Amino acid sequence: MATFRFVSPERRWRAGVLVLLAAWFGWRSFRYAGPPSYAGPAIGCVLIAVLLAAAVLAMRSCLVVTDEGVADRRALRTVRVPWPQISEFRVARPGALWGGLCVVAECQDGRHVDLLSTRAYSRAASSRHLDELYRLCWTLEEHLAVAD
Repeated sequence: MATFRFVSPERRWRAGVLVLLAAWFGWRSFRYAGPPSYAGPAIGCVLIAVLLAAAVLAMRSCLVVTDEGVADRRALRTVRVPWPQISEFRVARPGALWGGLCVVAECQDGRHVDLLSTRAYSRAASSRHLDELYRLCWTLEEHLAVAD
């Protein structure tokens, strides 16, 4: 089985917004005219660095499919699920505070793992993004059948 990667259909959009926010905060901070005059640019540089780091982390997130299983590489951590533990894949809303839609791995023991790197962030995702998620779900189901 070949290793492949899948990225969220909205990953570039999300990272682009973070870069635009960094540019806006940078522009606003260097126009700061209040006392003391060095506070605005210093705070602006910190905000720019944080937002650009978040954009880089958003761009590195992906779902990696290997012979051993799936690895959901998120911004701050990686969640691995081996093939023997997975019973099926489906497209659903992730649990907890997350919105949008993503591929969910249903495990043999009844728990489910939200593959958040596949998430389409919109509450009402576009039909193109839904099609991509369902195609990914079917591809993962094919790999699951081969792995069994």
